[in-house]
Parts: sequence; structure tokens; C-alpha cells
Amino acid sequence: MREFLLYLLQAVLTASVPVVAAYLCSFLKKKKEEAQQNMTSETQKRLLDEAMEAVTTAVIKTNQTYVDTLKKNGAFSVESQKKAFEKSMQTAVEIMSQEAKDFISVTYGYFDKWLSARIEAAVNTVKVKN
Repeated sequence: MREFLLYLLQAVLTASVPVVAAYLCSFLKKKKEEAQQNMTSETQKRLLDEAMEAVTTAVIKTNQTYVDTLKKNGAFSVESQKKAFEKSMQTAVEIMSQEAKDFISVTYGYFDKWLSARIEAAVNTVKVKN
């Protein structure tokens, strides 16, 4: 009787190990994919936040160091607006990481068009607050 139970236990274990192993592999693969997806989402969020922060910082810097002075002196013209925009573009590009620039280019298409639109939006936000 004891031999029969050992034989039966061995047969059950032999049959169940591949099933359990397959389930475990599937479970681990799913968890790995979820972790990678979350990591990618976090990385994308971080890069977009970095890019947006660079735009906001650039616009505020240009406003404080260039635009406000011209406005106080009554010398803020259309040409000055273009120069302020260029200064904001240059500052944003300088402080943004290459990784963030690459992410924007891949995700949204043309980096310059994205940056230009974001700067215009940030300038509008600054105008509304003032």
C-alpha cells in the first residue's frame, strides 16, 4: 500500500510540475510586461514634465530679463516680441535634456513646432496672470 501511495504521489507530481511551471512562467511574464509598461509610462511622464518645465522656465526668464524692461521703457515692439520668442526658444533648448528633446520629436513629430506652440501657450498664460 505504501509503494502504491508513493507511486501515485510521484505520478501526480510528475503530471502537475509542467502545468505549475507553465502557469508560473506565464504569471512572471505578465508581471514583467506590466512593470516595463509602468516604467515606460513613468519615463515618458518624466520627460514630458521636464520639457514643459523647460518651456515655462524659459518664458519666465525671458519675461523677467528682457520683456519687463522693454515694457517699462515703452520700447516693446513687434520686433522685440520676435526677439523675446527667439530668446525663449534658445533658453528652452539649452536647459532641456537631449533625451527629452528626442522624446518630443518621436512622440509629437517636429520638435521645433511643438516647442514653438508650447512657448506661445506659456506666454499667453504669463500674460493672463499679469
